[in-house]
Amino acid sequence: MLTEKGSLPVGIEYAGKVHREFEIREQRVRDLVAVYDNPETAKRAEMNDAFMGLCILAGQVVSLGSLPAEAITPELLLDMAQEDFNELSAAAKRLEERRKSFRGEA
Repeated sequence: MLTEKGSLPVGIEYAGKVHREFEIREQRVRDLVAVYDNPETAKRAEMNDAFMGLCILAGQVVSLGSLPAEAITPELLLDMAQEDFNELSAAAKRLEERRKSFRGEA
């Protein structure tokens, strides 16, 4: 599984601490399925493509600072700075390009 590590420019505040270091993995089918399996996200994601993308991105985040994995949710990411969202999105895109290159699809 391909992953990428990086640092968010602003960071996400959680439990009185700012978390910046992250690791993200490539997207899997399970990320999309998990959105529909979760009653808290399914209906909203069905009506809002941007929220769907955020849900998938949240599923790709392996770690974010010292946050517990269960705290990395779409709701948490909704409150992140735009610069942080851009960095996570760019990391996900780089992983997609690396996967294509690695498998000769580029």
